[in-house]
Amino acid sequence: MEEKGTAVAELLGQHRYQLDAKGRVALPGKFREAFGDGVFVTLGEDGCLYAFPQEEWARRREEARNRPLPGRAARDYARMFFGNAEQLALDGQGRLVIPQKLRAQIGLERDAVVVGVSDRLEIWSGPAWDRYEQARVGAYMAGALEPDGA
Repeated sequence: MEEKGTAVAELLGQHRYQLDAKGRVALPGKFREAFGDGVFVTLGEDGCLYAFPQEEWARRREEARNRPLPGRAARDYARMFFGNAEQLALDGQGRLVIPQKLRAQIGLERDAVVVGVSDRLEIWSGPAWDRYEQARVGAYMAGALEPDGA
């Protein structure tokens, strides 16, 4: 159990790739262990995809299930989160095939950036990540970008 926590904690850094013709991206070796039991990919927020290891997916699934069903926002969230989700596996070379529908939804064509965000990976189109990062790096470095606790 501790090994899994260590592997998930190592989902850090930025890695740039070019998707191949089949929409595959090779994950760095340090990430592959965390995804040995499968990868759960879904539409993320802010224009990216989220990729969760199985253990983290189970935690997020329970969070979403525990939201009150009568609430419209909870229903909308669940539809987007689960309705766009795919359970995938890495191939023998540690590559992840990103489904065409999800690639289209975020405008991912050739250049991809895989960002480790502690408990998940985010997959961005290269140009979208560059815009996102550039718009926020100054505020972060100035200490003006604070977590909101949500």
